[in-house]
Amino acid sequence: MRPVQKSTFTTNKTSYNPYGDAKPDLIAALGAFCSYCERISYASALDVEHVKDKSTHPSLKFNWDNFLLACKNCNSIKGTQEVDTEVDLFPHLKNTFHPLNYGESGFISINPSLPETEKLKAQKLIDLVGLDRTPDHSKYSTKDDRWEYRKEAWELATKYKISFKNGKISVETIIDLAKSNGFWSIWLSVFQEFPSVKSALLELTHFKGTNTTFFI
Repeated sequence: MRPVQKSTFTTNKTSYNPYGDAKPDLIAALGAFCSYCERISYASALDVEHVKDKSTHPSLKFNWDNFLLACKNCNSIKGTQEVDTEVDLFPHLKNTFHPLNYGESGFISINPSLPETEKLKAQKLIDLVGLDRTPDHSKYSTKDDRWEYRKEAWELATKYKISFKNGKISVETIIDLAKSNGFWSIWLSVFQEFPSVKSALLELTHFKGTNTTFFI
């Protein structure tokens, strides 16, 4: 999951009423990607997501600091679940790339090198928005196609990794593909062994709002 920060975007307000008015600024700050599953979406398919539920925490309903972007699937699954931002993993607060592994076909698992306490946090993050919901998952819904798009992104990245390795395409092409298909973490995972691509994926001119401090 791409770690993000909104601090590089400075023309926002601190409060938005109605909170939906924050969506253009969130997209300007973070790009048109779900902050959780990382799929790319049209603005109309993204919600202003309240990290802490607005019903339980009405004082944060219009607060910029409590906003992320979420696709319809991630937002509805997260719902009104109570979270602890001091402890839980969230992309705008912690390094959420390291705890998760993106394997073949975009399958998401927990980084086995994590201490047990951190593995529990990583699993809680996966469960929070149902990142592991594929057709064989007990809570899978046919309305949830995130796994399919993630699989397509993995297959595309793997295909073009071979082309890049053989010198047939440029870093610019890889970045264009990553931007147009979303799932930044998949592209970074697939191209880990190629410093030029990794560096380009971390450039804020390509993916706005990435918290690059975790990758220095």
